[in-house]
Amino acid sequence: MTQTASNYGTVLFELGVKKEIVEKTKEIFSLTEELPKMLQSPIVSKDAKHRLIEDIFPEEIRNFLKVVSDHQEMDLMDDIFVAYKKTYDENHGILCAEMSYVMEPDAKQVEQMKAYLANKYGKQTVELSMVEDKSLIGGFVLRVGDKEEDYSMKGRLDRLEKRLTWR
Repeated sequence: MTQTASNYGTVLFELGVKKEIVEKTKEIFSLTEELPKMLQSPIVSKDAKHRLIEDIFPEEIRNFLKVVSDHQEMDLMDDIFVAYKKTYDENHGILCAEMSYVMEPDAKQVEQMKAYLANKYGKQTVELSMVEDKSLIGGFVLRVGDKEEDYSMKGRLDRLEKRLTWR
């Protein structure tokens, strides 16, 4: 993600645009490949782009989209949405984490994992996405941002192999 996209995402959050509006806008962009291309194109006039934005998007986000379009940076919209979500989550005490597993944990185990992560990172809410990964052999791997906690059999075997072959 570029610094420009990150800045736009932060500005979008600071403008007070609601999460639902941003998600709706993201959905509109995902419905067709042509829309972002038209809004990015130097061939399409600025007035035509503004009319298109007025016709399609929610009122709360129109001016923001016009500015992004005027600066020919519509190709950054996916990254802008990611940056907005990151800023939103940080400001609302939400931690996004991923858990890779072999056997799916039950609801109680998932809640315990969320409580562990919330306590460790000092967050109020944890959004835990679950990913099945049979290559782990057993156990699980937790990822939060660029940090990883590996409690898998594969990870243990890899660490053991490194210790044994280090000599």
